[in-house]
Amino acid sequence: MHASAAAPNEVESARSLSAGFAFIREAVAGTQAQPLLAPGVFSGTGGLALCVAGCVEAEPRFGPSLGRLHDQFAAQIADLDLPMVERAVSDSDYDMISGAAGTLAYLCSIAEPDQALHAAADKLLDYLIWLSAPPRDLTLTRRWLIAPELCAPLGRDPRDFPGGYLNLGMAHGVPGAVAALAVAWQRGLRRPGQEEAIRRMTDWLLAVRRADPHGPVWATEIPVAATGEEVRPSNPHDQIAWCYGTAGVAVSLLAVADALGDDQLRTAAMEAFEGVLRRSEAEPVLSPTFCHGVAGLLAICQEFAAAGSALAREHTARLLTELLGFADPANPLVFRDEEEPGVFVDSPALLTGSTGVALTLLAAVSPVRPSWLTAFLVR
Repeated sequence: MHASAAAPNEVESARSLSAGFAFIREAVAGTQAQPLLAPGVFSGTGGLALCVAGCVEAEPRFGPSLGRLHDQFAAQIADLDLPMVERAVSDSDYDMISGAAGTLAYLCSIAEPDQALHAAADKLLDYLIWLSAPPRDLTLTRRWLIAPELCAPLGRDPRDFPGGYLNLGMAHGVPGAVAALAVAWQRGLRRPGQEEAIRRMTDWLLAVRRADPHGPVWATEIPVAATGEEVRPSNPHDQIAWCYGTAGVAVSLLAVADALGDDQLRTAAMEAFEGVLRRSEAEPVLSPTFCHGVAGLLAICQEFAAAGSALAREHTARLLTELLGFADPANPLVFRDEEEPGVFVDSPALLTGSTGVALTLLAAVSPVRPSWLTAFLVR
C-alpha cells in the first residue's frame, strides 16, 4: 500500500496496490486455518487490523473486513485476563509487543470506535492505571516489577536480578505503557486516575534518568535487590534503538508532553533525543532494522524533527545515508539484520527484517506521515 504512493508512475502504483491487496486477502484467508486468538498488535488481531486499515485508505471495499476484525478485536480484549495481582505481572501483560500498551495504541488510531471498542479501551486503560498505582505490598516499589521467577522465561539471568527488575524499554517496559496512556488521553479516551497515572510513570522515568558526556541516558532496566530496593545504575550504557534505550524513552516523553501540553517535559524529551544523536555518531549501530537498528532511530528522528528539533533535522539525512549503506542487492531481501556481531539473518519481518526498513525508507520520502507509525511510536 505504502509503496504505491511512492511509485514513479501510475502503472507501478497499480502494480504495488494489486500485490498489496493480494497479500492482505491471503493473510485474512489464512486466519481460517490459523485463527488469531489474541488482540496484540504485533502478532494478533490488532496487527492484521492495522494492515487492513492501510488497505481501506486505498480501497474502501476492504471496509467490511476491517469492521469484522474490529468486532473480533473488541471481543478478544473483553476476554483478556489482565492480572491485577502484585508480583504476578509479566511484561507481555502490558507491553507494546503483545500487551495492553500496544493494543491500546492501535485502538487509539481507530477514527470512530463503536461502543464495544470504547469498552475495550476502558478495560485497557483501567489496567494500565492500576499498574501505575502505588503497591499495597510495602516491600514492592512498583507494580510493574518483573518478579525473579519470571526472569529466566524472559531471557534474563535470575542471578542478576535477585529481586526482579523494572523494564525501561519502549518495546517491553514503562515507556510504552505511559505513551499509550498519553495518546489515549489526547484522543479523548479518558478514565478516572489516568492523568495521575501518566504523571506517576513519567516522574519515575525522569527520576531514573542518568547522564553521560552526550546527554541524558536511560538503562535498559532497573535491577531490584533481594531486599526490594531499586538498584539504579550510575553509568548506564545506552542501547541506541527503538526497543530499548534512550531514543525510545525520549519519544515516549514527547507523546506525554503532547498530551499534557507540558513544555518542560517537551524540552526534556528533546534534550534526551539530541543526546542520542550525538551518541550515535560516536557509537555505530550494527543493524538496519526498526527494532534495534538505524531504521527505528531514523523514524524517531523524523518525529523530533517535525516537533521542532533543529538537530534532528540536521541528522535526518545522515541517518538516511547510513541506512541506505546497509543495502546490498546481492542479499535475498536487500537488507539483513545483524543480530549480534558477525551473525547475519535474512528476514522479511516488520520489526527485525527488511519490511520495517522498507517502510521507514518510504516514510522518509513521503509528504504524509504514514498511519502505521502509530503502532511503534504511539503518537
